[in-house]
Amino acid sequence: MSERHGVTNRPTRPAPDPMRGLVGGLMRARWALRSARSWLRVRYVWLKPRPGDIYIATAAKAGTTWMQQIVFQLIHEGRGEFEHILQVSPFLEQLGTKPRAEQELDGLPSPRIFKTHLSRGLLRPPANSRVIYVTRAANDTLVSYYHHVCRAHGAHLDFDQFFQREMKNRGWSSHLRSWWPNRRAPNVLHVRYEDLVTDRERELRRVATFLALPLPPERLPDILEKTSFEYMKRHNARFAPPMPGGLSAEGFIREGKVGSGRDALDAGQQALLEKTLAPLFRELGITGNEV
Repeated sequence: MSERHGVTNRPTRPAPDPMRGLVGGLMRARWALRSARSWLRVRYVWLKPRPGDIYIATAAKAGTTWMQQIVFQLIHEGRGEFEHILQVSPFLEQLGTKPRAEQELDGLPSPRIFKTHLSRGLLRPPANSRVIYVTRAANDTLVSYYHHVCRAHGAHLDFDQFFQREMKNRGWSSHLRSWWPNRRAPNVLHVRYEDLVTDRERELRRVATFLALPLPPERLPDILEKTSFEYMKRHNARFAPPMPGGLSAEGFIREGKVGSGRDALDAGQQALLEKTLAPLFRELGITGNEV
């Protein structure tokens, strides 16, 4: 057993029983059908799109919560307060199971801010909405997602098994294939996670310009403070999602770094990741560090 930068690799376990896999597949299909029905109700009955609605579209663990806080503080000029971020910026995919979701959506002031990990085809954002599309390097996203799943399970999971499963699921790849061709649409702003880390003030100004929001110079220090990782880590409970079974969400706001994924993956994992992504990058015309 070995560890690299907080992730654990253990010897491969025996292959699972085929019947167990079949049952698991049927259960996942049933869950997917229920989720689809729930989403259709949210999108086409409860949402009632308004001009100027803001959608923050990312793959999981690619800077979603950070951008929610950025947009909210830009709208409120650094004076924005809340008990939890989801009160002011709901997670669209989770609204289908909430008993008063329609009333919650109706009660939000404009411009409403929504978080989503959906593909563009499922979200279907109206042309008069605004979409902030955030991308993050695949290896950094993968490692951040691993730590999130460990917290959700309340256990330190085998990283290599997690990695191999994610290579088959290809959630990051599917999201990129869906959104990347539309990143230059008039109502879409593409923001790179790496750019947020290296020059947050510049990216704040880009977001404010895109949303047609004023950015008074005297308010900028407060906005920068409240959108810093240090501030968000101090107020972790305001941003961490509810965890199942009373598990602690301590550490949800973790590092906010660039490059930790490459350090965590061993040579074989990094090679497999690059091999898996190469055809997609060629298909989408992605070169260098565009993502």
